Amino acid sequence: MRGVITEGLIMTEPLTRVQYCPHCGNQAPQRLIHTQRHMEKTWSVSDGSEDEHPWSTFIVVCETCHQVLLYDNMGDQLSDKEFDQADLIYPKSGNLHHSVPELIRKVYQEAFRIKELAPNAFAVQIRRSLEAVCEDRGAGKGSLQKRLANLVDKGEIPPTLSELSDVLRLLGNLGAHGINESVLPIQAAAIDDFFRVIVEYVYVAPHKLNEFREKMEQYRSLRSSVEE
Repeated sequence: MRGVITEGLIMTEPLTRVQYCPHCGNQAPQRLIHTQRHMEKTWSVSDGSEDEHPWSTFIVVCETCHQVLLYDNMGDQLSDKEFDQADLIYPKSGNLHHSVPELIRKVYQEAFRIKELAPNAFAVQIRRSLEAVCEDRGAGKGSLQKRLANLVDKGEIPPTLSELSDVLRLLGNLGAHGINESVLPIQAAAIDDFFRVIVEYVYVAPHKLNEFREKMEQYRSLRSSVEE
């Protein structure tokens, strides 16, 4: 933060940046109220040795809804005035894991930005995201319900998720065609959580398992070379 001299006193000028707030869905000023610095433990893949690195978390308040946001500053590399460039870790953002296909990430990101402001439109966009998942996984033609059932048959998603997908399909239709009814914010939150579970199951978990196998293989190879 910068200091401003006023009548012999040093006043602290707050640091604010205009950012998207997932809490209220607005592009609004966010104010840095505290930077918490600490040491983060890390472990070497090659020999398992432990090390510590500087880290920090920016604690920020949205000036519109007054709720708290947390930004992760890996390696404590960014200064306080650069807090808006750090990774948002709370609340969750609309960014999906990089293992998810780009088209699905883009459709979901568009949906996430309107979840708080327009739950009906959000439900319709999530339906589009589900259609994109079905297309990517080769679910064939037909209604969304049939395509999701096809993914169950192929072992892409478990039957329990397919059953819950019926709720998403109905809410998607409600958001698109409902006149006297609307999607409530609490329903939009449930839809969001469910879609993320599908994405985690179809894309993220398999990707992380492959990464784990590769790291374990790398570790075994390094140990073998050292022992020789």
